[in-house]
Amino acid sequence: MGFFDWLRRKNDEPSAVSSAPASAPAPAPAAPAAPKEEWEPVPAFLPVDASEHRPVIVAATAIAAGDRPDSQMVVRRVSVVNPEHRLVSCIASSIAAGALENSQFVVKGVYKKK
Repeated sequence: MGFFDWLRRKNDEPSAVSSAPASAPAPAPAAPAAPKEEWEPVPAFLPVDASEHRPVIVAATAIAAGDRPDSQMVVRRVSVVNPEHRLVSCIASSIAAGALENSQFVVKGVYKKK
C-alpha cells in the first residue's frame, strides 16, 4: 500500500461515502457559543465635535508642514482617543504583564456587554 493510496481510493469510491446512513446525528458542539448580539465593540477613537476641528487642523498642518511651507495638507478626519478603550487596554495589559513579565501584548479589540 503506497503513501497516496488513500487519496486514489477516495476518488475511486464516491458511492461508499454517499451510502453512509443519513440518520446518524451530527455531533453537538462542546460548549454553546455566546451570542454576538450580547457584545458591542468599543471604538478606539471617537469623532471630535465640529466646533473643535479648526484649531486641531491648523496645529496638525503646521506641525506636518514643518520645513516645507509650500506643501498642501488634507485632513480627512479628526478623532480623539476613547478614554474607556484606553483604560480597559491598560488594565488588561497590566494584568497580563503581571503573569508574564518579559512579554509584549497588543490589544486588538475591546468589547462591552450591552
